[in-house]
Amino acid sequence: MTYFGWEALKMKKVIIEQIGNIIMVILATWTMSYMVANSYWHANGESSFRFGIYGILFLAWLIIFGIVRAILGRVDPSFNSSQGELSAGDEREKAISQQALRWIYHVMITLLLIELIAIPVLSLGMGAQPVLFAQAVVIALGGALIISFIVYLSGWLYFDAKE
Repeated sequence: MTYFGWEALKMKKVIIEQIGNIIMVILATWTMSYMVANSYWHANGESSFRFGIYGILFLAWLIIFGIVRAILGRVDPSFNSSQGELSAGDEREKAISQQALRWIYHVMITLLLIELIAIPVLSLGMGAQPVLFAQAVVIALGGALIISFIVYLSGWLYFDAKE
């Protein structure tokens, strides 16, 4: 097949998987942030657990993304839904994935080290506002995941074009 056939499909599976993961983490982060702000548990047993519209969107996306992944698995025989973006049809794809994963490793370790330092400092400034602090932690962790997916996608596209 030409580049616009088989090669384009290989690239599309990585793009679809990463865009889907980014949307999933954004919706999960919004859901968790909403839950932190609007759910409560009291010592007297009174509680309220709320997902809000973000939770509904998150669950809907999980279903839609699951269907998209199932279709992708039928269209592209090299796509393994349990391996996701790490599915590789040949040695070249495995090498590209490994190089992109190295980028993620460096970025994720750096982000987690920054968060390890920033979160305690942030807690000092938000000590009187525990809900706001909890939301900031959820957003920081979700943001690190989103950045990691973007770095993987960028790395995959870079190394694919380089080879």
